[in-house]
Amino acid sequence: MEGDRLRYEQALRRGHEALWQKRWAVAIAAYREALEALPDQPEALTGLGLACLEAGHYEEAIAAFRQLMGLRPGDPTPVLRLAEVYQRAGRVAEAASHYHQAGQLFAAQADLRRAVQAWVQAVRLEPNRVDTLDALSQAYRQLHQPEAAIRADLARARAWVQQGDLQRALEAVSAALALDPDHPQALQARDWLRAQLAHRTGTGPLPALPARGMEAEAEQARAEAFWMLPLEEAEAPTDLIRQALSRALHTLADLVFSEDRGTFSEEEWFRIHAGLGRAVDAHSHGQWREALALYEQVLAAGLEHPALMFATGAILTELRRCDEAASRLQRALAASDYRLASLLLMARCEERQGNLERAVERYLEALEHIERELLHTDPAEGVRERYRFLRAWIQRHPEQQAALQRGASQILESPTWLDRVTLIRRALDQWTEKTPFRLTLADALMCPEGERLLIELGQAYTWAQHNLFYSALEEAMRIIAGMPFAPLAHLALGRLLIWGHRSEAAVGKFRALGEYFLFMGDLYMAMAAFEQALQLAPLDLPALQRLLQLSQELGDPTHTIQAFTGMADAYLQMANLEQAERIGQEALDWASRRGISGAALRPLLLRLVEIAVQRLDWARAVEYLEQLRAIDPQDLGVRWGLAEAYLRARRVEPALEEIRDAVNQARAAGQLVEAASNLEELIALFPEEPVLRQLAAQVHLELGQTERAIVHLERIGEHYFRQGRLKDARAIYQSLIRLNPDRAADYRALMG
Repeated sequence: MEGDRLRYEQALRRGHEALWQKRWAVAIAAYREALEALPDQPEALTGLGLACLEAGHYEEAIAAFRQLMGLRPGDPTPVLRLAEVYQRAGRVAEAASHYHQAGQLFAAQADLRRAVQAWVQAVRLEPNRVDTLDALSQAYRQLHQPEAAIRADLARARAWVQQGDLQRALEAVSAALALDPDHPQALQARDWLRAQLAHRTGTGPLPALPARGMEAEAEQARAEAFWMLPLEEAEAPTDLIRQALSRALHTLADLVFSEDRGTFSEEEWFRIHAGLGRAVDAHSHGQWREALALYEQVLAAGLEHPALMFATGAILTELRRCDEAASRLQRALAASDYRLASLLLMARCEERQGNLERAVERYLEALEHIERELLHTDPAEGVRERYRFLRAWIQRHPEQQAALQRGASQILESPTWLDRVTLIRRALDQWTEKTPFRLTLADALMCPEGERLLIELGQAYTWAQHNLFYSALEEAMRIIAGMPFAPLAHLALGRLLIWGHRSEAAVGKFRALGEYFLFMGDLYMAMAAFEQALQLAPLDLPALQRLLQLSQELGDPTHTIQAFTGMADAYLQMANLEQAERIGQEALDWASRRGISGAALRPLLLRLVEIAVQRLDWARAVEYLEQLRAIDPQDLGVRWGLAEAYLRARRVEPALEEIRDAVNQARAAGQLVEAASNLEELIALFPEEPVLRQLAAQVHLELGQTERAIVHLERIGEHYFRQGRLKDARAIYQSLIRLNPDRAADYRALMG
């Protein structure tokens, strides 16, 4: 027996070491040996189960943890481990069942917080587990987390809806409203359920859906049931500010037990500890004035910490001492953990002092932070630029200030704020994907009832994705009838027209939208609308003129050059070459005055080359091509074009120099085949220029194309012979004799 114990302990030690080093096979072998020596040992079974789990030996891991459950029937830990194995193995139903069972065991031990964690894991795997959701609802009530309990009740209602039991769903929603009679999502859920029940029983009116197919009706049902949001993480505080405050109090409580006193003396650190501990305790129990007095003592002692600044700022906000609160919260802004909540509290202070403009600035900062740091909206520079513009623009539009203040405060102070902003962001991305529009959360919230509008438009988007174009269009028109001045609805309608291949109507819609934004002074959105119109109709002159005007007002050189180029192209397509060139020259003058050069001018210069070629103005073509060569000397296409223009302008020497450079450049780049092709094209245009044939013959010889080289050399010999340049002709024929000895007699006869 003693030998078995020794063997067990040695094997167990080897197993632990291998487990630590992630050598799963070695660990499994060691734990098996330990269990051979002493079966049914919990520590060895736990190690074996963990090693098998990591090695992917799920069946053996399940067997080990099941054996452990038998040895410890009231212990939730092996049940939790077993749930994890089932989850990793993809056996979702069994995993959810064991998470539920683990939660029950934790609850039996009065450990409700760990019970909640296990139950949340169960409903993540199986969202419609009514028994688990019911247990969560009760646990949150016992933990005094009413908002979390309401979320669980709404999730429970959703589960009953999925099972077709609307009456029980209504009972779950009623339980939520018992906690908060004014809860907006619960009220929405109640109204929806009552309407559905009335429709089923025939006791009340409910508009019938148009016939759009079962799939579309299912999408409609899902859209109407938007109130049924997913359950959040366990133990999450009820809103963003309380979440940050909870974090701050935990951080300050940890400081109380910290032994790192920095530059403080032992006596100072003791006083800080004592005051901070009492302050956190008072704050946790809602004793704000007492907590604030204690915090002030700690601050006076010299402790500077973002958590302390936020905690005092939060209390001062509640006590309506807004100037002092703003000072503390400003010092908490640097810490990312407290930035959002600090901005919201500062906005609340500004609202209480009647300073709507400053409050809106804080909300804009908060929304930009969410987009850049939490949602990672792309492109980041576009987001930054849009918010920079909105800060100046919204000051001139009080009605938009009020709308943004209402929308932002309603959402950001909601316990479901992250869900809501994520849904808004996703909806904006759906409608603006592959468009010039760069809409932000602020744009959505400035729109009248922007969040609700995007939710309703979601149904139209779904139908459009299922190619139910007319149903989508009908839905969008219905929404616009109720919100005629909501630009988001008109933008969505324009996109639907594109998807339905109604390009002409879509162009008109985006031009009208551009004029609306222009009237509102929102130049960026106006420019995006006209750009969208031009994507559909690139030669639309009114849109091009508006784009040119706007880009010049905004000092945007890229879009200005694009607009000039587009207008020149439009006149070129209409064969109005004079007007096309005038526009192009105007663009070059504008760029010169602003010091714009380089690659930004390339598209415009290419268009001007095309215009000059059509007008047979080779001098102009040379001028533009020389500018293009200066922009990118490695652009062989430009260099061959310039060579042709020189030849057409009867400037033979620069043409030949350009061609030699182009051939050398092509040789270095391994593009001699392309060079040979370009030379052949030039020879077809200028067959009497012997130097072209000489260069072509040289290139063909390098490529091993002897026959083609011989053809060109024979033509050169004939050319020299006709001109009486006998010495040059003799040199050519001597070269031909070396290349083509079969015809040596003919070449000698010609030389004679």
